[in-house]
Amino acid sequence: MLGLGHAATGCRCAFLGQARPGSTSDVTAARAGGIVAAVTGKDIETTADSGYQGTGGTVRTPIKRPPGKSHNGWEKLANTALARLRGPVERAFAELKRWRVLERVRISPNRITTLVHAVFVIHRTQRSLARA
Repeated sequence: MLGLGHAATGCRCAFLGQARPGSTSDVTAARAGGIVAAVTGKDIETTADSGYQGTGGTVRTPIKRPPGKSHNGWEKLANTALARLRGPVERAFAELKRWRVLERVRISPNRITTLVHAVFVIHRTQRSLARA
């Protein structure tokens, strides 16, 4: 994982944290970055994908399908509503993944964090200038 980001309303990245090895799970990275404690401590309702199952607190994830069964009507509706809320967040993550400079980078997570943060600042500046 190149970085841990969380998008606020409006599809803009609100947080870009420490890069972690690709084997680090989403929820482990979020806990290590202090994100889970921050949103839970401030009682901020947060939506997340199934990679955050079991996080608890104010983090809402899709309802798991029971083994050997299918979702009932309200579970499907709840998961669809959550997916709609997550759409802008997923678009923000897709934007991060389109940064060409990061496609072929092969350096340690300890060193790539600085590069990712620099690219993020340049990207945000270019977007601001394009709007002006």
